[in-house]
Amino acid sequence: MKITVIGASGNVGSCAAFSIAAQRLADELLLIDLPRQDMVTLHAMDIDTAVTGKDMLVHAGQYEDMVGSDIVIMAAGSAKTFLSRMAVLPENLPLIRDIAGNVKQHCPNALVIMATNPVDPLNYAMHLASGLDRRQLIGYSYNDSIRFRMRLAQALDVDSSRAEGTVIGEHGDSQVLLFSSAKVDGKPVKVSDDMKRKIRQQVPDGQKLLGELREKTGRTAAWTTAVGLTAVCRAIVEDTGEMIPCSVVLDGEYGCKNLSMSVPTILGIDGVKKILEWRLAPDERELLNQSIEVLKPAMKYVEELLHLC
Repeated sequence: MKITVIGASGNVGSCAAFSIAAQRLADELLLIDLPRQDMVTLHAMDIDTAVTGKDMLVHAGQYEDMVGSDIVIMAAGSAKTFLSRMAVLPENLPLIRDIAGNVKQHCPNALVIMATNPVDPLNYAMHLASGLDRRQLIGYSYNDSIRFRMRLAQALDVDSSRAEGTVIGEHGDSQVLLFSSAKVDGKPVKVSDDMKRKIRQQVPDGQKLLGELREKTGRTAAWTTAVGLTAVCRAIVEDTGEMIPCSVVLDGEYGCKNLSMSVPTILGIDGVKKILEWRLAPDERELLNQSIEVLKPAMKYVEELLHLC
């Protein structure tokens, strides 16, 4: 198993690389970050030493070294910070277009996990620019569901390990919290309307605070993302068939085409094995329709720019 992390000198890329290596999910871990070659080389040397005894190779390299990669994690992006994920789309789209060409040239059979924001339109851009099958492309949006489960557990006053819940739609402000999916100890639980309102309000409040802290510190939620990316990689490497919500390019599912958004997804060694179309509560369907309308202009922007280029 060979995993490549692009943008491996940054917060998300370096944290994900270390987490994947620490759990030895690959025999070979390649770190790439051409603008910061010294930093990525240092990370590779340090991680390689840290996993002494695990019998795996960790090294820095170039795009041509991606040959044979089974998984490519895309964590590179603009160094600029924005309060909105979508605001960085013009900055990151050309980068994704260029990297898509390298993936197609050097490892066209790889699964690509898109962790660069805004995840949804950039996952769609990777599909268009690379020509890879949509089931090879996984947009990372798991953080939304992780936070939802944390908030559910807090509201219900239970340990977080006992709570379940899934978020779909945009990886952003219009994300849809599926309270119909809420469970404790594997059993459905009823969430009051008041509790729903409070938890839903925590999403924009949390996004605003994270945005402000990113502006001040230049750092993002890298540890959470690293844990989630490792879970996604494990589901693939071990072919678990686990359900993890991911942004996937849709072809009729949830009434959508030519659009990527987070949906319940069964993952395995071949990538997206199955997209689950859950029956949604009426208010959830309405919120999802609103999220889809938020995403459509971004998808159109991707199509127009890639067509021009």
